[in-house]
Amino acid sequence: MTNYLIQLRSIVYPWIKVEIGNGESTYFWYSNWSPFGNIRDYLRGEPSTSLGIASKATLAELWEVDHWILPAARSEKQVRIFSHLTSLTISYHLDKITWAPNDLLSDKYSTRLIYNLLRETGNHVSWHKEVWFSGGIPKHKFLTWLMTLNRCPTKDRMLQWGIQIDGSCLLCQSSDESRDHLFFCCSYSWVVWSSLSLRCSLSPSSDWNTTLSSLRNFSRTNLRRKLLLLSWQAAIYSIWSERNRRLHHNQFRSADSLLCDIDKLIRLRIACFRFSNPAEASELLQLWLASS
Repeated sequence: MTNYLIQLRSIVYPWIKVEIGNGESTYFWYSNWSPFGNIRDYLRGEPSTSLGIASKATLAELWEVDHWILPAARSEKQVRIFSHLTSLTISYHLDKITWAPNDLLSDKYSTRLIYNLLRETGNHVSWHKEVWFSGGIPKHKFLTWLMTLNRCPTKDRMLQWGIQIDGSCLLCQSSDESRDHLFFCCSYSWVVWSSLSLRCSLSPSSDWNTTLSSLRNFSRTNLRRKLLLLSWQAAIYSIWSERNRRLHHNQFRSADSLLCDIDKLIRLRIACFRFSNPAEASELLQLWLASS
């Protein structure tokens, strides 16, 4: 994490600007006091970069009474720096640090703004509302995201990595394991998903892409849509957990047992909504119980 933050220096540096006062805390070479940013970086590659100015010299040390004490400029870049500096005047006020991310001057720190500025932007995907919907269970959403990207270590991917394993599905033992098989071509997972989707008024499909499309085009009320997405992600999480339990602990549960656990899980999630929206929680629970 520390190394990552260090790598962000070049991005964050321009956001921390200096308004010159008495110049005593503003370093000529390193402080962001000019439109040229870090002067050392700006002059990199110049035949002469020292200028006869000490590496830790402050602007106050280059000022005498009413004028700047500057060496002769030897390049076009040095002329620009000194021209800008001579347009400034030292005062009796303290130097001031300002926070201006992306040149947006601000008195407050916004985590959201900085996150949006730092994150890498990518192409919009058609399934983001189904994966990152409001009210979802965080760990379910994260696993669903990985599955949608097909980044989980399913057996077909492990075989592609050169790992010598039995590639058969641990849930049905009748086909090779892959993301598309687990969700929901597998006879075991199909029992789970078909039961949940019908309960949520969706015609089930065993095909991964068809299921995503059906979720995206689901036209019932927002509350029914929320129940459907909760159920879909709970099915993915529970089926993957069952697969791992069989793989690592040799423990087996029936599809009916998994459905009971999912039912309890969704009831608990609905109960959490009571703190923020009691009316919605009550209606969600009524819809869920009525469909059982």
